[in-house]
Amino acid sequence: MYEVEMKFRLTAPETFETKAEALFGARFGSPRLEEDLYFQRVSRDFRETGEALRLRRIDRRLLITYKGPRRDRVVKTREEIELPLISPAEDVPIDERKEAWVRLLTRLGYEPFAEIAKTRKSASFTFRGRTFNLTRDSLPDLGEFTEIETIISGAGEQTSAQDALKDAAARLGLADPVFASYLTLLLERRGEGARESFPESD
Repeated sequence: MYEVEMKFRLTAPETFETKAEALFGARFGSPRLEEDLYFQRVSRDFRETGEALRLRRIDRRLLITYKGPRRDRVVKTREEIELPLISPAEDVPIDERKEAWVRLLTRLGYEPFAEIAKTRKSASFTFRGRTFNLTRDSLPDLGEFTEIETIISGAGEQTSAQDALKDAAARLGLADPVFASYLTLLLERRGEGARESFPESD
């Protein structure tokens, strides 16, 4: 599976949700906190390869996600593998489960190097025969953004998916896409010399 997405900085976040609902019937759910912990492999520099390995916490859920290198520079298209991390003992506190996975990945040679927390509201809508996911993201150090995403099964769908996504963005009045990931933006803000090749942290 591949995700096709674009990200934009919101210049009028207070009216964005209303506009999305009026145009596409997209109704946003309640806000939720997402915490993303990124890992780096000592022997394989993800900044060079354009890959990412992420451990995400959403309430009592943990997800692990691999993102491959970008296949397109205009509309981000990349392989994504995401799996839930399920504990057989659900009464184990989420913080303990997260820490256990961090220890496991560290033992395998991965090192945690950055963490991003954001408040996210999500909606979905159908447009030009495709299902799109739409988010409104608030990041304390970076501001407010939206991401529009659709999933394709192979390269044969890429062009039509990108065209539909760009059309939806234009109708929402979104311009000047942000190509840097949240991770890149955060590290640049901290003066840590991030590179544009870091995959998206949605």
